[in-house]
Amino acid sequence: MALQRSERRRHKRFDLLSTGSKLARIERGGSSITLENCELINLSYGGMCFHSREELEPDSQYDFLIDLRAPLRELIFARSNIRWVKASDSRGWLIGAAIVESNKAWLGAFDQQIH
Repeated sequence: MALQRSERRRHKRFDLLSTGSKLARIERGGSSITLENCELINLSYGGMCFHSREELEPDSQYDFLIDLRAPLRELIFARSNIRWVKASDSRGWLIGAAIVESNKAWLGAFDQQIH
């Protein structure tokens, strides 16, 4: 009998590679703000996976802009905690992040209790 691998994810992941959706990390420096483009691979109600040219620190918090194209058309601000980082050939780094806050009620912070 083959052992089944248990699924750790709480939410279904939606593949976004073919939708034209975009992801950018918000970098603040002094009085300026720059956007560092990333490649959004997938998104769920609680997290995302993406490629980044720069290695990000696990357990650190970063801000992102998510430009969803299909099936929704929305621009989303998301604050995320980096959960894991893996080297990924010529694309830089493959990164998994939990979304802890966003400007959309349906995205992030699902593990927090509502009072």
